[in-house]
Amino acid sequence: MKDNFISLDIDLLKNFLDKDLLDSNIEIFISQSTGSTNDDAKNFLSKQSSFLSIHASEQQTAGKGRNGKKWISPKGKNIYLSIGWLSNLKYSQLDGLSLAIGTILASSLNELTQNQVCIKWPNDLLIKNKKISGILIETIDLNNQVGVVIGIGINVHMSEEEGKEIDQSWIALDEATNTKNNRNKIIGDIINKVFQLTSLFTKEGFKPYKSDYESFDMLAGKKCSVNIQGIYKTVDVLGVNDNGEMLVKEGSEYLTLRYGEVSISEL
Repeated sequence: MKDNFISLDIDLLKNFLDKDLLDSNIEIFISQSTGSTNDDAKNFLSKQSSFLSIHASEQQTAGKGRNGKKWISPKGKNIYLSIGWLSNLKYSQLDGLSLAIGTILASSLNELTQNQVCIKWPNDLLIKNKKISGILIETIDLNNQVGVVIGIGINVHMSEEEGKEIDQSWIALDEATNTKNNRNKIIGDIINKVFQLTSLFTKEGFKPYKSDYESFDMLAGKKCSVNIQGIYKTVDVLGVNDNGEMLVKEGSEYLTLRYGEVSISEL
């Protein structure tokens, strides 16, 4: 028997968007198939008229994860969402953005999962050590303005067979919640939260999100292995600072790890 999942639909999505957001003339695009929603958002930024644009698709044929990994993207089963943001930020002000996005994303998903979602620094969301969502932030220089692409992938309806190529343990939202979730509603809630973030993060950076992030942080207090440009170290994770950098201790030495420079795994 075929599962009847609700399709992505602009009119349905708008029902879940805040009025202030709709009044901002946000531009929304939903496709049946695309190479990568991040590429769609990045290519659109140069002609974008509103400060936010939304790009979602039922399928990606060349979905992107961190470090050039492929993001498995079966048709009609998951959320492939990218938000193009014509920001007023300098590149130096982007520190912690991935963690701030992760914090609001975990908050959104925890409303559905009875607080099962944790964050693995810097950009993975997990339930019981199984990945449910990932974030990919990309930037582009636009006439002295920083264009930011916020890419979000969430496993929603995906079956075990459809996700067999994924090289780590994963879980779908439907399994975690024991229900068929409405992707339009989830995307709407995320966009509303990102809309609020664009104002607060521009003014104050990651700091306002730090306390909530710490409540989701699955690595704090754990012993982990970090790969710093090919050099492996065993460290104790202390937490994160106001810039979203990870604070760790190796023996008697304290280190600060920046997103993009390292990968980390719990021992």
